[in-house]
Formats: sequence, structure tokens, C-alpha cells
Amino acid sequence: MRPSGKPAMLDPLPEPPLPPVPAPSPRRHRRHPLRLLLKLGLVAAAFYFAWRLVAGMRWAELAARLGVASWPLVAASLFFLVFRFALWDLRFRLAASRALATRPPGAAFGFSVLLASSALHLLNPAARLLAGPFRARSFARAGDRSFGQVYGVVLYDQLAHQTTISLLTCLAVLAAAIARGYGVPGLLGVAVLVAGVVGVVVWSRRRGPFADNPLVRFLARRADQAEGGLQRVYSQGHQAADTFVKLLGDAGMALRAAGLGTVLFLANAVAQWLIFLALGQRVGLLPVIAVVALGNAAGMLAGTPGGIGTTEAAMVAAFVALGVDRASAGAATLLFRGLHYVLVLAVGLPALGWLATRSR
Repeated sequence: MRPSGKPAMLDPLPEPPLPPVPAPSPRRHRRHPLRLLLKLGLVAAAFYFAWRLVAGMRWAELAARLGVASWPLVAASLFFLVFRFALWDLRFRLAASRALATRPPGAAFGFSVLLASSALHLLNPAARLLAGPFRARSFARAGDRSFGQVYGVVLYDQLAHQTTISLLTCLAVLAAAIARGYGVPGLLGVAVLVAGVVGVVVWSRRRGPFADNPLVRFLARRADQAEGGLQRVYSQGHQAADTFVKLLGDAGMALRAAGLGTVLFLANAVAQWLIFLALGQRVGLLPVIAVVALGNAAGMLAGTPGGIGTTEAAMVAAFVALGVDRASAGAATLLFRGLHYVLVLAVGLPALGWLATRSR
């Protein structure tokens, strides 16, 4: 019996013990040296290709070509490079407005974030994996949406960009092959490409319930197995997957993304074509489109920061193979890519500093 007049006091329940932290997998530790070696190898490959690019050039002739460039045409090329990034940002903001049912931040903010992520990718060999989360975090902090929801839009934008650029690159290369007399292989390639696109569209329309989506199941498993700093990212994976799958099923957004991606692709090629005109060289627009597409593909496949070295080497080699003299090919490619790097760094670096100050 407890003494009367005093309320009964219950003993506090013991706190449950914290779950044990899983020991790091030995296989995970073994991956770190391999990743470091891979990054060093990519950087070494970039310097090697850059050296091969400039080794056979006569710098006096190259400087003479650049000295007679028409700067109004160079300014027009820079305009198309800026226009390309503006279209990229517009596609992302359209996807965000359709998926999140809210008005995303303005074009100036989106353009600054996109250039900041591009500068981050250019300066850091490992930043390809960080650029997407960086964009999602910047937009999530500027709006009223969670990181996971915005990251789903980023994933969709990346997929739309890579898919559109890859398809247009194949079409440009096949069209250039047909124009140069390789009609049968080119037409066969076009037929295979069209059949593949039709097959993907038919397969994508046979979707099951959202819970059975392979992407959702994958993220759920990773959320259970995530360790350390990745746990917070994967814990919002369901939100990202929900937004991502919602956008995949939006046929109207798919058409808008394809249209904007096509104009973006052409704007990039027109910028290079204007550089040739600025140097007094008449090169066909179709070969320029194919070469610029091949150069971008080489940069993405090699994985060098911003495609530096590999993109320029691939473009110069392709232009020379198409009959452009080496000095003109080198001068036009270096001026075109130099404008790209100047734009990314001149806008992206201040944007990085501004976003870092804003986040504090």
C-alpha cells in the first residue's frame, strides 16, 4: 500500500538503446583507392588529350587566325551559348511547376544555380555526382518544397537532357554519314534508332502500380541500407521517386522537354558555326552539328571535369577528318570552348559565392 495523500509516482521507462552502427563493409573501403585512381586517370587523360591537341599546332598561325576574328560574330556566338543555358533552366522550371504545383524561383535565380553547378563540375572531377544535389538543395531552400521533391525534378531534367542529346547526336552523325555517301549504313542506323525509340515508348506505357515501380523499390532498399551521410538523401528517396515517376507519366512535359532540348542542341551547334564564320571559314552547318555532338559525347564518356581536353581533342580530330585544315579547326574549337569556359566561370563562380553566403 502507498501512503495516502500523495499521488502515485511511476518509475520512468528506460530509454531504448540506440541501434548499433553497422561496421563499414571491407568492400566499401576497397573502393576508395580505386575511385581515387580512376579520378587521377581521368585527369591524366585530359592533360594527355590536351597536349596531343596543341602539340601539332603552329601557335603563330593560330594567333594570326584569332587576331582577324570578327568580334560581332563572336559576340553572336556568345549570345547563343547564354541562350542555351537559359533554355536548360526553362526546362527545369517548367518541370518543377508541373510536378510540384508551385511557382519555382525566377529565371535569374535558376540561371545562376545552373551556372554555379556547371562551375562546380568544371573545377571538381567528382562534382558530376554533386551537381544534381547542389541544384536541388539550392531550389529547395529558395522555395517551400522539400529536398526530395526538388531532387526528383532534377533527376527528370538530367534524364531528359541526356536522352534528347543522345538521340540528336545519333541522328546528326547518321545524317552526316548519309550526306557523305554512306547511305545504306546511315539509313539502317536511322531505322534501328527509330525502332528503339518506339520500343521504349511502348514499354513505358505498360506501367504497373506506383508501389511496384522498380525505381521505388530500389530507393526503398537503399534507404534501409544507407550509411553515414547518404542516409538523409535516400531517406527522401520516396519523395524524389514520386516526383520523378509523376513527370515521366506527363506526356505534355515530355513534348516540352524534347522541344526545348532540340533547340538547346541546335543553339550550341550554331554558336560553333558562327565562330567559323568569325574566322572567315565556310563550314557546312550539318558537319558542325555532328562534330559538336560528337565532342560533347566524348567529354561525357571520358568523365573529365567539364569535358576539358577530351571534347576539344575529339572536335579538332573530327573537323580535320571532314577536310578542315588543322589551324582553322584548332582556332575555331579553342575559341568556341574558351567562350564556354569563360561564361561558366565568370557567372558560375560568383553565383557559387552568392549561394554559399545566402545559405548561411
